[in-house]
Amino acid sequence: MKKISFRKYSDADYDFIYDVKKIGYKKYVDEYFGGWDDAVQHKMFDSFLKDEKENIEIILCGNEEIGFKNGKFLPSGEYEQGNLCILPKWQGKGIGTTILKEIIKEHKNCVILLRVFKSNPAKHLYERLGF
Repeated sequence: MKKISFRKYSDADYDFIYDVKKIGYKKYVDEYFGGWDDAVQHKMFDSFLKDEKENIEIILCGNEEIGFKNGKFLPSGEYEQGNLCILPKWQGKGIGTTILKEIIKEHKNCVILLRVFKSNPAKHLYERLGF
């Protein structure tokens, strides 16, 4: 597998990030909130970007965009790992594990928080890594 790297979000990444979020979260929004409404989701997404734009990184494998992540320090000093979204064809290859292990290593001196839908299979990855 090619090397995983990251680059900062730019406005040109808007559609890519929205599409990755939709692929990753639509199932859970349908399940927990009764359905995906693009107008509502775009409004929420725009709010997310307004707050998190500086914290978003595109995940690359070689030159191919394969997902994105974001996280930030909270006023409490805790680190909140936001999204870690990887396109389905790249899942199950250890990429998420590698990224999370690096996040844990980088933030070993503080509490790391994350949230996950109960039915999301990624929950097992998080539990395996000690969350």
